[in-house]
Amino acid sequence: MKKVLLILVLLLTAQSLSARTFEQIQSSGMLRIGVPADYAPLAYFDNNKLVGFDIDLAKDLAHSLNVVPVFVISSWPTLSQDLADDKFDIAMGGVTYTTARAEQFLLSKQIVPNGKIALASCASAPKLVDLQHINQAEVKVVVNPGGTNESFVNRYIDTAQVIRVKNNIDNLQALRDKTADMMVTDLIEGYHYAYTEPGVLCMATTTPFTGTKSYKAYMMQKQNDELLIFVDNWLAHADIENVAKRWGVHTSND
Repeated sequence: MKKVLLILVLLLTAQSLSARTFEQIQSSGMLRIGVPADYAPLAYFDNNKLVGFDIDLAKDLAHSLNVVPVFVISSWPTLSQDLADDKFDIAMGGVTYTTARAEQFLLSKQIVPNGKIALASCASAPKLVDLQHINQAEVKVVVNPGGTNESFVNRYIDTAQVIRVKNNIDNLQALRDKTADMMVTDLIEGYHYAYTEPGVLCMATTTPFTGTKSYKAYMMQKQNDELLIFVDNWLAHADIENVAKRWGVHTSND
């Protein structure tokens, strides 16, 4: 009897972790959207309100599905596992297409082109013009765990002082406080902060580091082919350019 109950529990657990089907999403009346919510201008909190380029597009996607958008706050270290655990139907808000993610999940067509650059305190930016100048013993590099920025730091920065903090918000505050010189971030985020905090945050580099050109995509579970098809078709007709202008996002590869 105990063995039968254990099998039933395991089966129920496996079912609860599987992705909701496209039909289940529609019939539920809601699309659950996972966002780390610390990536301006794609998805972030402004005066306790969740806003951004991807937030506007998520609302439009939900409208196209005739459902209500429900935002689920995740984090970069847990984003993939949260999606695998079916805490949400789609991950948005700054997901970089990587081979590892493509092996585990379904990824949409390109949303925004991107690449890794150095964002620095404006006082430090002039001396951090390339990776050679950044990877020096006197330079303090701040990084948060779980994303492609940390992967880049772990691979290429072995001489500079690496300061590890909890999240991307702490990265930016370290630059403002000048307790760190620079952070590795995406071109998208670099443009945003250099524009919104002139004289405080500056792009030390504007051309992506060699080999880091990438793009942002939306991520879904492997079983959700029908949702992926819908998302890609929606992307082909969504008014992305006007949303991009609203948030200062560059959608061109130029």
